This record gives sequence, structure tokens and C-alpha cells, in this order.
Amino acid sequence: MLEGELPVELTRLPNLLGIVAFDNLFSGTVPPDFEIFGSHPDLYYVDLSGNSFGGELPAYWSRYKSLSYLHLEGNKITGTILASYSAMAALQDLSLSLNRLAGTIPPDLGALPLLKLDLSHNMLSGHIPLTLGNATSMLRLDLSGNHLDGGVPVELTKLAHMWHLNLSRNNLTGEVPALLGKMASLQDLDLSDNPGLCGDIAGLSSCQSDSIRGGSRSRRYKARLVLVVVTLVSAAALLPSVAAVSFVLLARRRRQAGQDSGPDTTASGVGGAMALTVSIWGKDAAFSFGDILAATEHFNEAYCIGKGSFGSMYRADLPGPGGRSLAVKWLDSSETGDAYWGVSEKSFENEVRALTRVRHHNIVRLHGFSAMGGHMYLAYELVERGSLGKVLYGPGRSCELFDWAARVRAIGGLAQALAYLHHDFSPPMIHRDVTVNNVLLDPDYEPRVSDFGTARFLAPGRFDCTSVAGSYGYMAPELAYLRVTTKCDVYSFGVVALEILMGRHPGSLISSMHSRLLDTSGSLLLKDALDQRLDSPEGQVGAQVVSAFLLALSCVRQDPEARPTMRSVAQELSARRRLVLNRPLIAIRVTDLTGSSFFAENVCE
Repeated sequence: MLEGELPVELTRLPNLLGIVAFDNLFSGTVPPDFEIFGSHPDLYYVDLSGNSFGGELPAYWSRYKSLSYLHLEGNKITGTILASYSAMAALQDLSLSLNRLAGTIPPDLGALPLLKLDLSHNMLSGHIPLTLGNATSMLRLDLSGNHLDGGVPVELTKLAHMWHLNLSRNNLTGEVPALLGKMASLQDLDLSDNPGLCGDIAGLSSCQSDSIRGGSRSRRYKARLVLVVVTLVSAAALLPSVAAVSFVLLARRRRQAGQDSGPDTTASGVGGAMALTVSIWGKDAAFSFGDILAATEHFNEAYCIGKGSFGSMYRADLPGPGGRSLAVKWLDSSETGDAYWGVSEKSFENEVRALTRVRHHNIVRLHGFSAMGGHMYLAYELVERGSLGKVLYGPGRSCELFDWAARVRAIGGLAQALAYLHHDFSPPMIHRDVTVNNVLLDPDYEPRVSDFGTARFLAPGRFDCTSVAGSYGYMAPELAYLRVTTKCDVYSFGVVALEILMGRHPGSLISSMHSRLLDTSGSLLLKDALDQRLDSPEGQVGAQVVSAFLLALSCVRQDPEARPTMRSVAQELSARRRLVLNRPLIAIRVTDLTGSSFFAENVCE
């Protein structure tokens, strides 16, 4: 763990987009007195949770107009929540729980585009602001463990997408709006330990009964409910352990009986917990894991060609006639956990074999998988040019050689790859980590999606918003709160497509769109948003760039249901037609890209 105050050197990072320093022992005020984040207008992700920061929330944070994620829970912050924080117009996820904040909840927080607001376990008082009902994108609201009084506002029933509401352990009184119990989206409602509440909601006493006796009955009901839930959850928590022990005994019994699972698949249990030892290779893999160990000298750092969010990548040049080069991903044991979680050995093996059958010219081939000693290894074909990120941001003139026509083709190829995984592969597959570092380019700048199988090998829960901090700029806003769907990949595709066209991460642009900060009278010109290292695109290529930019913007919409499918995006990008702009590209603003009205012709060839 790290300790002390955050280093002043962070103020000298000119392009700071985010900082992740959760679960350490950092102390001092938050942020320190020298205003550690300086003037970074594009800063949009801050997670300093689980430290020992004290002091009050600083007023100057309201200057960060692009900040969309702010987590400070689990510190020792005092003072009040400032009303000026409502000026952070892009803020979607605010967590200040488990601190020592007092005062009231600022009503203007309801004007923010919040998806999640967690102010639990502080010393907040006063009424719940009626204006929180204006935050219509809200998915999770947790105000539990405070000293709030008054009633439950009926305005909260306007939060039509909210699925989690926790107002427990406060001093709330009065009748709970009946509509609250009828909200279709609300799956998790906790009003417990508010003796003065009543209403026609399960667990509450009727408002017509004696208030003292009714309150007592409500508390007894809640106690029984919590006991049952905890008992059920505790029993459920034991199931994976029971399954693991059962599997170990079964595996040992098989070995004692002399049963063999085959030449390319083995599994063993050690010491009462699963110690996975398995090798699964595709039919075209004319090599073994031993060959990879020899080629990398047992994964010597000299062969490491990259490090990512979930492990390191090594180059393995296999010897012999027709020898091939592989990119081998090493997943650390702290990330993989128990890969068998929730499935049988045979089901797991079938899933891995399915990954080796993925065949698409825009997807890097997975040759095989091995696991031993608590580590997992994925062997992919090696793509020589390297990652899209390396081409965009590497030294030399690589980005200039990656011209507009090549960039449009790369976006189209990426769309084809994801459409294949979502719609043409059985069972459908969600990538969940599409970034410029997981898209590789071959010598002809054709894109090849990599790491498409990594998600299956990670322990449950590894895809919460903090665990993928290395890729947070590509995550769909709903990924931390809702079930993962293909629309999460659509969002990530949109971010990558915009990054290809802009030559920089589009976080600031996306935040501005979501918070409606783009001024329609004098907003950003499209030509200024495009990569300034290249000459402005012209003619047919220019029209294709505009079309690709338009599609990318539709993919990063805040509402998942409003995003297109990858199949429709791929079809639009691959359509053989001639596009002609009805106005010069230099006259198109980003805010104009809401339709195809700027195309004079749309002729199929």
C-alpha cells in the first residue's frame, strides 16, 4: 500500500484524464492544499476511495466541467457537500459514503446527469431534496445511515430507471408514496430502521393503525425479513465452496480409478481448493505449452511485449519448419480466481474450445489455453504491427501513414469483428474490453480484435468499474450498475472509432455531449475535432469520414437502448455507395451530426 500525501508531481501532468489511487493509506486533505489536480480541464475520472484523507471538500473542484466519476468513499472527510458541486455538469457517478459529512443535501444535485449517488453513512440531516426527482437518469440512490428527517418525496417515483433505493437507518416519518412500491424498475428497496414510516408497502405498518404499535410491528417484520435474506445469502455463499470440494473429490476419485480425460486436457485439485491444471488447444495448433515455455525461457521478461489491465503479453517464436510466432497472454492468479465458478469442468472446457473456433479475418485467432500453478495463459496469433494505440500515439510518422482511407477501413473492420461476435457466433460473445490497445493492426492496417476471450477467464466481479481502471475511458456508463449486454461493446466501439478519427481520446467530447455543454451556436467544428496531424479529408473519403463520425457518435449515446446494434453499424459502414457532402466539411459542426441531411447523394454502386 502507498501512504503519505499525493505527490506534487501530478500537477505537472499536462494531459491528466484520471487518477485511481483507491485502497491505500494516503492522508492529508483531499485533495491536498496545493490543489494537486491543477488546471486539467479534461479530468473526468477520480477514485481516491478507501484512504485516510481528511479536511473539507474543496470548492474549486466545481471547475472540473468534464468530471464524470468521483469516488471519495471510505475517508475522513468533514464539512458539508457544497452547492457549487452542481456546476460539475458531466458528473454521473458520485460516491461520498463512509465519511463525516454533515449539513443538508444540496438541492441542485438533482440537476446533474447522475446515474449513481451514494451519500450513505455520513451525518447528513434535513429533508431529502424534492429536486432529486429531476435526475431522471438515476439508477442507484443510497442515502442510508444518516440523520435525514421528513418524508419520502413522491418526486422520487419520477426516477423511472432506478433499480436500487436505500433510505434505511434515518429518521424519516410519514406515509411512503404508494407509487414507490409499484415502480417497475425498482428491484432493491430498503426503508428499514425508520420507525416513523408507514404506508401500503410490504414491511410497513398501515398509516391508519396505532403509530407506536405499528412502528414496532414494522421493525419486527424487517428483522424477520433481514434474517431470512441473510440466511439465504449465507447458504448461497456456501454453494461455490461445496461445488469446489465436490469437484476436488471427483477429480481425485477419477485419478485413483485410473481414468484419463484425454491427452490435451487434465485437471487436478490440491489441498481442498481448486488448483487448475488444464491445456486446451485448437485443432490447428501443432505445438504444446512446453514449446511456449521453451520459446519464452519460462516467460522471461526479455520476451514481454506489453502489459495490460489483466496481465502481460509475451512473444513466443516457435522453432522448426513452418514455425510460427505467438502472442501469449499471461493472466495473473489474482485476476483469474476460480475460473470454474458456476460451471462444471466439462462446460468450462467446452467454452474454451468454442473460443478456439472463432474464425473471422478481423479477429486475432486464439490457438489455445493453458493453466497451471495458479496462472492462466492464452496463446494468440501474433500481429506484427502492434496495437492501434501504438500506431496512433507511438513515435515517428506511424500516425501519418495511417491515412483517412485506412482509418475508415479500420473502423469498418472493427465493426465487422464485433458484429460477428454479437450476431454470428454461437453462443453470442461480449468482448467487454474494446480499447485501442486491444485492437491490433496488420501490415496493411487491417484491424484485428484481440483479447476477445479474456473476460471468460476472470474471476466473478472483475468487471466492476474499479477493476478495469486501465480501460475506464472505454466503459459504457451503465457497465458498473446493470447487466452486461452487447450495447456495452457498442459504446466502446464508438469511443475507439472517435479516437481513430480524432487522434486523441474523445472523453471530453463525450462528456460534453452527455451533459449538453456543446453550444449549438458556436460549437466545435468537425474539422477541428479531427486529427490535426493529417490534412483535412476531401471528396469521397471526406464524406466517409463524416459518416463514420456520425455513426460513432450514435454508439456513445448515454441510453443503451438508443445505441445501434453492431450489425447495423457494420452494414452501414460496408454499404457500397457513393456519399457526397452537400456542404463543405469545414462548415460542419459536431452538433450538426444528428442525421444524414448533409449528404447530397446516397447512391448505391
